[in-house]
Amino acid sequence: MSFIKSIILGLVQGLTEFLPVSSSGHLAIFQELLGTEEEVSDIFFTSLLHLGTLLAVCFVYRKTLGDLLKTLFSSIGPLFKGEIKWKKGLPTENTARRKGILIIYALLPMFLILPIKDFVENIYSSTLLVGIALLVTSLFLFLCDRFACGKKNEETMTVKDSLIIGFTQLFAVLPGISRSGSTITAGLACGLDRNFAAEFSFIMSVPTILASFLFQVIEMIVDGVSVSAELIPVYIAGVVTSAVSGFFAIKLLQMLLKTKKFVIFSVYCLLMGIFAIVLSIVK
Repeated sequence: MSFIKSIILGLVQGLTEFLPVSSSGHLAIFQELLGTEEEVSDIFFTSLLHLGTLLAVCFVYRKTLGDLLKTLFSSIGPLFKGEIKWKKGLPTENTARRKGILIIYALLPMFLILPIKDFVENIYSSTLLVGIALLVTSLFLFLCDRFACGKKNEETMTVKDSLIIGFTQLFAVLPGISRSGSTITAGLACGLDRNFAAEFSFIMSVPTILASFLFQVIEMIVDGVSVSAELIPVYIAGVVTSAVSGFFAIKLLQMLLKTKKFVIFSVYCLLMGIFAIVLSIVK
């Protein structure tokens, strides 16, 4: 893989991970267009690109993540001592602790993907299925702007809301289904404040992306797969590009959420979905 291809895919990943148009779907399409699918459809490289966007999230939401981690570690003692007060499955006296538990609830459905992990990875090679999934994303985004502005935040969000968003993210493992688009839409459907819906979606992506990367590394070690030293600089270029473009994509999405302009992305995903389906037919 060349530096140019690595940078192109890093840019695609960074922009499309947070803009609600499906990064995995775009990577699959660009792999097809680059004409070197066997070379660039490296699942490990794809995981590295996601790691780049993880760095972007951690930087933008560093204060919130810092507060969550601090609260998590400080809660271990009181949890075992039974000093934390709970109501309807959530702690009541600490907002950061409540947000952390809500995120944990939202992540639970992701364990259901483990038995079909290989099947999901094989879908990346089907441009037709990616195109169909992009059409589904288009529908999600069309509905997104039609939800009234909610007022729920970490203090009023419920376990049910968290699980609904979590199950929505479960479907977003399919290439072509936008993780940010679907989870933000689910959050708005539950009545979340628009900014909080985006923050919740991005923060819950941190453990999801990190777990996916670690699983991939463990799988490579078990299978005895090694990474060529010559590819390391190329991989680094892709990760850096993914991180920088991901940062700007988050900022852009935060701005667009206030204007209810997701219909722009809905039309875009519709066109990309049709393009992918046509590409699968004529290739």
